[in-house]
Amino acid sequence: MTGPDRDGTSGSSSQDAAQVDPVRSHWTEKVDDWITWSNPMTVMAERFNWPFLEEIGIEPGHTVLDLASGVGEPALTAASLVGTDGMVIATDFVPEMLDGLRRRVEPHRLQLTAADMTALPFPDEIIDRISCRFGIMFVPDAVKAAVECWRVLKPGGRIGFMVWGPRDDQTLFSVLANAVEDFLNQGHDEHHFAIFRFGEDDSLPAILRQTPFDNIREISLRFSPKVQVHQTFWHAQLDMSFGHLLRDLDEDARKELDHLIRDRFSPYVTEDGLHYQLAAHIKIVTADKTA
Repeated sequence: MTGPDRDGTSGSSSQDAAQVDPVRSHWTEKVDDWITWSNPMTVMAERFNWPFLEEIGIEPGHTVLDLASGVGEPALTAASLVGTDGMVIATDFVPEMLDGLRRRVEPHRLQLTAADMTALPFPDEIIDRISCRFGIMFVPDAVKAAVECWRVLKPGGRIGFMVWGPRDDQTLFSVLANAVEDFLNQGHDEHHFAIFRFGEDDSLPAILRQTPFDNIREISLRFSPKVQVHQTFWHAQLDMSFGHLLRDLDEDARKELDHLIRDRFSPYVTEDGLHYQLAAHIKIVTADKTA
């Protein structure tokens, strides 16, 4: 890719555009659903944010760069940690996502910049910490992105990535994906499989070992949430993951899909018959710039 354009985004060669443009188009289609569910999903987001940001080691006064911020997390949570003496720069390569974030945040809390993480529009060595939650898996050249992050980090800085574990470890997503596939009678696209690109142990650390980063660490976190059986708890995830495929469904079709999804969750009903027992698996990978 070429260097940053004046508006903070990055230009690309035709070959790079062939890889990047479909990803950008995919996420642009999701913007409205992500904005709709951003506030209702705050509690779930915080469940992931706090252990993630703790591993990164964000402190008051830090300058934090958040990559693939979407409509706000974990940038908003990071802003509460750096305090008034620090700064959080929230970035996304889909400008429409940042437009959604602007609707949610007071202007002084975050600096918003459209940016491609493989060609960041920032000088060398100005950032204390970098966070990237559920974003690196969609970057065609993850090594290039990591090297670019190393460039903008100060010596002593740290980067943290959060990625999903294997697809089969994610009850909610797996059930919804298979139900939508069967209901629409169409297979999953490439984006679906990219979500779990770094799900296997050591897959993302192996990328970072091709860069100057040191002290590369990976931890796994597993969650076992219970939800009440009478709730249609899946609507947020359904819309945020597959809403772009379901917009043409009428009310009757959506009800039919809900019935199918409820049926697919039946194997996860607990013995008391009152809850579904779900599972989720995430990985946190951190690395340091020691020189």
